[in-house]
Amino acid sequence: MKSKAPLYFQVQSGLLEMIKELKVGDKIPIEAELMQHFKVSRVTVRKAIENLVLEGLLEKKSGIGTMVCQKSTSQKIGRVYSWTEVMSSKNLPTSSTNLDIQLVKPSLQLSKELHLSRSELLVRVSRIRLIEDKPIVIMVNYLREKFIQGFVDRGLPQNSLYNELEEVYGILLSSGEEVITARNATPIEAALLQIEEGAALLHVRRRTFVNNSIPFEVVDMVARGDKYEYFAVLSGGYRTGMVA
Repeated sequence: MKSKAPLYFQVQSGLLEMIKELKVGDKIPIEAELMQHFKVSRVTVRKAIENLVLEGLLEKKSGIGTMVCQKSTSQKIGRVYSWTEVMSSKNLPTSSTNLDIQLVKPSLQLSKELHLSRSELLVRVSRIRLIEDKPIVIMVNYLREKFIQGFVDRGLPQNSLYNELEEVYGILLSSGEEVITARNATPIEAALLQIEEGAALLHVRRRTFVNNSIPFEVVDMVARGDKYEYFAVLSGGYRTGMVA
């Protein structure tokens, strides 16, 4: 595997191709065979399989194995991929700048969207996302602080917020919903993205969930209309390439 995408992401893509040739109820190869086929560790294979189980494409049955439980025609919302994963799959180097992490009081709109109690606070992570050192996206993530206590003090040592949430806090975003609109850049947005005021932007407002029903995060993001396109893979689950 020579791609720059994470190994489990590459294995997952390979498994998706494998599933296309199988019928519902067919078993996929055992872990040892997949390790040999993809030349990766057992941990990598298991993570790729678990992601496809979460998406509803595979099902584990004790004493039987892992089998196909859905063909790749569904368009329901599935696992939410991070910005870093998606850009890596395209072999595009990414980075972030203007990182700011603060504990903030939620607005009435955010309280409503995230079903917050009166005392709950949010962690706000603001960043400019770059591709090949060019600013492409302004991204602001609002995260429920009670799920990630200590995040503000710890900071974000790696480029991917979602990887950090999974590896450090054990949080795997199970689904999401988005509203996507087009609008023109404000003076501040234009300055941050190094474009002309009024230039076309893609605006995404996302709400993500844990355990398929608990609202955890709201993302407010604007991307340059001339440099970014919306990415979706409709094979087994609706998987979006925007964010974190």
